[in-house]
Amino acid sequence: MQRTRIGVFFGGQSPEHEVSVITGLQVVAALDISLYEIVPVYITKDGHWYIGSELGEISRYSDLKTLVGRSSEVSLSPGPGRTLSLISRKSPFFGAAKEVLLDVAFLAFHGGSGENGAVQGLCETMNVPFTGSGVAASAIGMDKVLSKKMCQMASVPVVEWIELWESEWRGKEDSRLTEIVAQIGFPAIVKPVRLGSSIGIAKVRDRKTLDDAIEEAFRYDASVLIERCIPNLREINCSVLGDREKCQVSILEEPISGEGFLTFQDKYMRESGSSKSVGSKSQGAAGMASLDRLIPAPISPELGQKIGIFAQDVFKALNCSGVVRIDFLMDDSTQQVWFNEINTIPGSFSFYLWQPTGIPFEKLVEKLVDLAVSSFDNRSGRVRSYEVNLLAARSVGGLKGGKS
Repeated sequence: MQRTRIGVFFGGQSPEHEVSVITGLQVVAALDISLYEIVPVYITKDGHWYIGSELGEISRYSDLKTLVGRSSEVSLSPGPGRTLSLISRKSPFFGAAKEVLLDVAFLAFHGGSGENGAVQGLCETMNVPFTGSGVAASAIGMDKVLSKKMCQMASVPVVEWIELWESEWRGKEDSRLTEIVAQIGFPAIVKPVRLGSSIGIAKVRDRKTLDDAIEEAFRYDASVLIERCIPNLREINCSVLGDREKCQVSILEEPISGEGFLTFQDKYMRESGSSKSVGSKSQGAAGMASLDRLIPAPISPELGQKIGIFAQDVFKALNCSGVVRIDFLMDDSTQQVWFNEINTIPGSFSFYLWQPTGIPFEKLVEKLVDLAVSSFDNRSGRVRSYEVNLLAARSVGGLKGGKS
């Protein structure tokens, strides 16, 4: 049986570059080599694309310059049929240039153009199946303001917020601070609108720290979100797997943090966590699995069911596909729940939320490949061109301002 050739794409131009490398290598380790031929595709921080056998080994990334030098830089082109062609510009050690045809693009990016719909649009343009959500869902999911607005349309509660653009801030800092304090108050949460992994996020308690946090967030994005801080805060997360027609929810988790919100260090810089379960094929990189968390989340079955319904509503409202993680905020004293954000390519693909349900990581990535193919088949079955012979009917004169 001919194996499906899977390109696992990771890295990229994003502050979450290293996180993406971890997730990508977890996928490389989890894919079944009896079913798939695996091609790691690493995108550097300056946007160059490489393939090579050593790119699948996490130990090699300690010397990135040597690793890239031993790999082949490639360009992308549509391949025959429904494949993506990776054409090497040069081969290491003066080897012959080669072409690699991919049947499926497995996207393991975090942040930047890899998660905001840009690479998804590239895959659609190249006419190749790809994992995860499509262009629109990826773009909306990456934008915290747009995703909140979509949730409001789907009757899913969201926390009160203000969006602040840098062009509205410069030169009017004092007046804008006064407006924000009057509407949101303290404590408040400040975060970049289009960034993940808790990069650039801060909890503020006074005007000075609010000012500093806004300036820091503008280092990462041109717009900033300031939202009311929930008292007695607990965070409850849920993963959803499938597509708009059929999806299922995972077991729920409650991440543990001493900061009132999860920092980048909480998520990725720990050596181990209380629910670490990467398995023997983890390549030594636990990623989001290293986070301390309670699984299942210690909440009532009724509240868990309510959050699961909200999660499915968000998934369908955005027309997501593949696996996502949706984070909710809860006031422990009132049990009120609000949508916080959605991750259309969650760290470690949230495999740790699916393992307790009987779906191990190896099976999860297989399901994602199957969903990629079925989504592609669905798109390909639609009319994609309209034959009217318009150009042949136009005269040269008709191209000059519409005059005949």
